[in-house]
Amino acid sequence: MNKLLLSATLAALALPCAAHAEDGDTVDLGVTLTGTTNYEWRGVSQSDNHAAVFAAVNASYKGFYLGAETENVDFAGINQEYDVWGGYVLPVGKAKIDVGFVRYGYVDAPAKIDTFEVKGAVTVPIGKASATASVYHTWNYFGTNADATYYEGALSMPVSDKISLSGAFGHQTVNGLFGYNTWNLGASYAVAKGASVAVRYHDTDDSGVLFGRLGKARIVGSFSVSF
Repeated sequence: MNKLLLSATLAALALPCAAHAEDGDTVDLGVTLTGTTNYEWRGVSQSDNHAAVFAAVNASYKGFYLGAETENVDFAGINQEYDVWGGYVLPVGKAKIDVGFVRYGYVDAPAKIDTFEVKGAVTVPIGKASATASVYHTWNYFGTNADATYYEGALSMPVSDKISLSGAFGHQTVNGLFGYNTWNLGASYAVAKGASVAVRYHDTDDSGVLFGRLGKARIVGSFSVSF
């Protein structure tokens, strides 16, 4: 399941390199490696509260973007996940509209749980800060054949050239099965060009019925290198 790479997604500092297209425009390419103390996805550990390593590649061109990532997991006998995402970002005044998709895949899964989500998001600047409202929807939530929607509001703000703060509140609903709230708050620090460390608090309102210890409150640390 993805992140961003809501944990890693906010922690990584992308420093894309340019590949020249035939018409003189550029395709921006970037690679990010991230190590984290726990793989969190929407407030729930995917690595059984153990460390995880992510390797991601991203490409963008004139508002279009495409990326792929792989990371270790630990649930239902599955050890490896791979994700693919893509979409288009459209500037509208000072705001940005992002329409895209995310596909979550699993190596040697005992059942067919690969999931495809469509995404819509709007990001609006608020002074030096920015606010993002996102919606993700799937018609088959990890092999359940149930519709599911995830709503999230996020806020990020630079404190200095090296330090930034961010937080988010989300609600996951799976039709006819369950629903829960999740939230996170953290900070990242640019230790060098293309490298950052981050620490983030994650929690849910699950009392343990849905996810047991995997949905409990925790602090997650990460280190990312981008080039």
